[in-house]
Order: sequence, then C-alpha cells, then structure tokens
Amino acid sequence: MSSRIWLLLITLVVATGCESRPSAPVLSDAPVYQNDQAGFRFRVPDGWLQTASTYLPPGELESERFVVRYQMRSPEQGANLQVLAVNDAPGLDLAEHHAGPSFRVDRWKPQAEPEALEIGGADGVRLVYSGRIGKREMTKEIVAFRRDDGRVYSFVGLFWSTDEKARQQIRRAVESIVWRG
Repeated sequence: MSSRIWLLLITLVVATGCESRPSAPVLSDAPVYQNDQAGFRFRVPDGWLQTASTYLPPGELESERFVVRYQMRSPEQGANLQVLAVNDAPGLDLAEHHAGPSFRVDRWKPQAEPEALEIGGADGVRLVYSGRIGKREMTKEIVAFRRDDGRVYSFVGLFWSTDEKARQQIRRAVESIVWRG
C-alpha cells in the first residue's frame, strides 16, 4: 500500500475515535425539562434560559453534581434554579448539607423549619435559608427528594430575598415535577 493510503486510513481512524468522546447534552429552551436518566420532568416557565446541563455517570457519584441549571428573568436579576444530585447515605443530614458553603455564602441561615411535602408522587422536604452576598440578602430555597436509585435530587432556587416573582416561579416549577415510577 502506498504511504498516501496509510495516511488516509490513519486519519480516518483518529477522526472516528475523536467522535466517541463524552459530550454534554444540548441546551434546550423546551417548555418541559425531562431527564430520563434521573426519572423526572418539570415545566419550565416562560422566559427561563437553560444555561447548563450534564449527564450523570452511573453508580456512585464522587461528589455532589449539578444536573441542569436555569437562569430566570425576574424584576431583580440574578435568580436561578438548578438541580443537584448527591449520593444518599444513612447519615446524610439534608438541612446541614444545604446550610454549608455554596454560592459565595460561607454559611446559610435557616429561615424556617424543614417542611415535609409530596410532589409528583414523591416525598420531599423544603428547606429555606438566607445568606448575605455583599450588602444584599439572598434566599436559597431547596426541595430535596431521596430516591430509590440511592441519590438525593435537590431542586435549588437562588434569588434575592426581595424577589417574590422569582420565588413564585421556582415554586411553580418544582410543584410541576413528575417522577417516573
């Protein structure tokens, strides 16, 4: 075989191998977010922009991982909703876990007692915190679900404490969750 044919074959093999790399899901502006891997879907309010999405690896997670993130348009810019996944464990205290450092706040202060609720056929807990970023107070509202796949899925809303529209939109989205079996 000539060297040109060998070079062409090597180029094809290398090019084909590069296409099999892992890739992130395509960002979508669909009115419903659906994650078949995690087994849930929810309605996305008008005007929300999906800014990040990922596939979770099978089995144990090395650490908490985000699943999807949305940025919201609201009167006070800066609101977002993201879904996080972490391995469930017998000693995992969700209230303490979510009070820890995140989103540029060293320690979140609980604003209410944990609230048990049922959404889409699954039991969850709502946790509400506040924290300061600069001179402004931010609210972090979480609804967390312990699932049979050994993971906890936390729907984390983050918004300025004076932004009632963001709170309402986040709650509506979370209340629309439907879990698969």
